[in-house]
Amino acid sequence: MRSKVLKRLPLEKLMDLKIDYAFKQLFGSEKNKEITVVFLNAILQKTGRDRIKDIAFANTEAGGEHREDKQSRLDLLVVTNADEWINVEIQFSNPYNMIKRSIYYWAGVYRSPMKPTMGYRELHSVIAINILNFSIFDQTNRFHTTYHLYEDQEKFQLTDVMEFHFIEMPKLLRDWKTDQLNPWDDVLARWLLLLGVVDQRDLKVYEDIFTKGRQTKIAASCGNVCMTRVVRARGDRHER
Repeated sequence: MRSKVLKRLPLEKLMDLKIDYAFKQLFGSEKNKEITVVFLNAILQKTGRDRIKDIAFANTEAGGEHREDKQSRLDLLVVTNADEWINVEIQFSNPYNMIKRSIYYWAGVYRSPMKPTMGYRELHSVIAINILNFSIFDQTNRFHTTYHLYEDQEKFQLTDVMEFHFIEMPKLLRDWKTDQLNPWDDVLARWLLLLGVVDQRDLKVYEDIFTKGRQTKIAASCGNVCMTRVVRARGDRHER
C-alpha cells in the first residue's frame, strides 16, 4: 500500500527532510523511535552487541548554568540504552562558526545532568552529530568525518566522553553524481541519500535518487514508511 502511494506521489510534493520541522517529525518522534535507532546505528557504525537497542528522547532546551547565559534549543537529543547522550543537529543554511557551535552544544549536554551531590565519574559520554547542507572542511573530500581528543605525538586517546561527527551533504551528492558512491553496500549512504532527495535551498529534486531508491535498497533500508510519514507530516503542517 505504501509503495503504491509513493509511486503516485508527484516529486514536488516531497518535503526537504533537512528542514528542522521535517527532520524532527521523522527522527524526533516517539512513534518513529525505531527509525531513529537504525539511523543512529548507521551514522555511528554500531553493529552486533555494540549497536543501540533503545533510546529515550530528552529535553532539547539547553541553557547555561546561570539565568543570563545563552539559551539554546537542540534539534534532537536522545539517551541510549548504554547511557550515551547523542545530540543531532541539522543545519540547513547557517555555516558560520559551526565547529564552535557544536562544541558549545556538546558542553551544555555534557554538564546538564550534573547535580551538586554528583561526582564527575557520573558524567556520561556525549556524541555530537552535525548534518550540514553545506561544506566546511577543505582538508578532505569525505562527506562523513569523525573527531576525538588525542595526544599530539603518540596519538593515544585522552577520553571517550567526547565524539563529534560532521556530515556534509554537498560532498555526498557530488559522490553520487560522479558514481563514487556505492549506496547498495553502505547503509549510511542510503539514509543520507534519503535526506538529499529534495534540496529546498536550491529548489532541486534529485529524481534519479528517488527513482533508483524505490527500486533498490535505499527504500528497503529505512522502509517506505519514512517517506509516507513525511508526506503526512507535510499535509498536517499545511492544514494548520
